[in-house]
Amino acid sequence: MILQNIIHPEHIAPQDFGFFANLQDLDCFDIVKKSSDLECFESPDFQQWMSVKNFVIFGAGGSVLGGKCIHAAVQGMSANVVANTQNFQRNFSKKNLRFSTNLDPSSLEKMFSALDWNNTHFLCISKSGETLETICQTLLAIERCESFCGKDISGKFVVITEDKPSSLRKIAEQFSFLCLPHPSNIGGRFSVFSIVGMLPALLCGINPAALRSGGRMLLENNDALLQVQEGARFMIQNWREIGCAKNLQHVSFIYADKLYDFGVWLAQMYAESSGKSGVGVTPLTAMGSADQHNQLQLYLDGYADKCFSFFLEKQSNDTAIRDESIPESLSYIRSKTVAEIFQAQHDATLASMKAHRRRIRTIEIPDCTPVILGELFMHFMLETVSVCHLMGISPFGQPAVEQGKVFVRRMLDQTK
Repeated sequence: MILQNIIHPEHIAPQDFGFFANLQDLDCFDIVKKSSDLECFESPDFQQWMSVKNFVIFGAGGSVLGGKCIHAAVQGMSANVVANTQNFQRNFSKKNLRFSTNLDPSSLEKMFSALDWNNTHFLCISKSGETLETICQTLLAIERCESFCGKDISGKFVVITEDKPSSLRKIAEQFSFLCLPHPSNIGGRFSVFSIVGMLPALLCGINPAALRSGGRMLLENNDALLQVQEGARFMIQNWREIGCAKNLQHVSFIYADKLYDFGVWLAQMYAESSGKSGVGVTPLTAMGSADQHNQLQLYLDGYADKCFSFFLEKQSNDTAIRDESIPESLSYIRSKTVAEIFQAQHDATLASMKAHRRRIRTIEIPDCTPVILGELFMHFMLETVSVCHLMGISPFGQPAVEQGKVFVRRMLDQTK
């Protein structure tokens, strides 16, 4: 279980959480109690698609950030966690995953030129089926596939989109691609526990049931739910006091390389959910210990308009620097492991923040197993929705973004 500790402010004002009991009934949370939607993974067509080694995943925003986070966490798992994760060794097939989330032409060309097209399959994710980046990436990949592999490429692509007419579904039907349904009642950034996150998890060798069980265990643990409410109170009090009930800047300070993509996932969760009606939470992501050298001066000595969440994975790595290689000026690190030094950097930064009266909390994470990762996702999905309720706004939808999509279409129409 993850452990949250509010360090400052020491006294958190009470809040009315009468809405909280009904949150678990929302589809994005309730899905962790189910498994029937994953039966599509057993179909012969899907199993055939899974049979290669290399995969490229196309998507934007919530369609891909959860999968990227799972992949990064799995890639960084310690040997001890891998050895003790049920079914991991049996399922893990050393597959290579690439995530293409942007439409930068140089990056796309560089990736395409490096692919083994005969041994690479593609996953294309768009809830609406109208995401321009994903559609363009898919069409480009289709064209290259046909030039390298011939006209029959039906088994090389899987599409996840809503079960309704859309541009992406039309393309999928034209080329006879396998289409899997994106849940219509779950928005992209809340979709990590749906097939959108579970399919990449499967490609990483993780049993999707393990991730969902972490989310379900949090929902069934009163102490964990109280921590979620405490986290929401921390955020909302800071929003009112240092954000003036308008904009709060929140920094996720991540002390675990494997969880940096979790910070990116959380940034979207807060930005798109809370940024409405002239208010919001501006999310920033920092990497410990690297950003102690890049950003800490601002956080300690700049304007005090931010609150901080420190995420630390408790690691048991016993790697040490040989004492005979350490100069006298660094005698204080003799007989210390890298994990101990890294922990000290976290603790010292935390102590500096506390001395400067910055508003901080810590989230201590045990070895990042699939179950713990599921718990982490669930905690911050619930927290974000709770904060938005307390701000008096809907956490769902992103209405302002739609105008930009209209402008793109107009600009491209004008250049015909």
